[in-house]
Amino acid sequence: MKLREESTSIDIERVILVPIMALLLLCAVSALFSGSKVASTSALVTALHVAYQVLMTVFYLMVVFFLLTRSSASARSGRIAPTVAAYVGSFLPFLFAFAGGSEVSEGLALFAVGLMTLGMVFTVWSLMTLGKSFGVEPQVRTLVQDGPYRLIRNPLYVGEMVTLIGAVCFSPTLLKTAILVVLAAVQAYRAIQEEQLLADNLPEYAAYKLRTTRFVPGLF
Repeated sequence: MKLREESTSIDIERVILVPIMALLLLCAVSALFSGSKVASTSALVTALHVAYQVLMTVFYLMVVFFLLTRSSASARSGRIAPTVAAYVGSFLPFLFAFAGGSEVSEGLALFAVGLMTLGMVFTVWSLMTLGKSFGVEPQVRTLVQDGPYRLIRNPLYVGEMVTLIGAVCFSPTLLKTAILVVLAAVQAYRAIQEEQLLADNLPEYAAYKLRTTRFVPGLF
């Protein structure tokens, strides 16, 4: 029964998520090669935005590849709430596209796009390090302890939040800020649930947890 449940979960992520991520990859490639630019007179802002688009394309490409090639999970959460939170946390940021926006100064635009690019660099690095242990739902494969995972247990979430904070700063609205706050709460819940699942199934996780922090070294 357990094996059947794990296979079903993997099928859901491969059959449903791979086409969605592949579509997002095509959109990212299209935006990149169509010459989509930000409304800015600063060459540096434009260059950073192009770099951000390239990183986003690489991110979706890696997500599709890892979903297709990863190994089977040895354990997964049987609870509904963590699974729902995983999908809400994954797709809630797309509501930004419907949340409007307002113009900002060139200085703030430069800061925001720089933050977005920095966040995506960290996100891509984290995903590349996680490799075939990547998953959306709470699952157990291998305990990755390299790269950013040497210090932080959830670097993918950190990279995403830095990127989205930059996106809010670049075109701020109250609705975007509200979405960001809700997303932060959802991702914190996801991290706690995933860590508990790993602790219950991997004996070496206790020692790993003692020498790392959940999100920010020295703080949280």
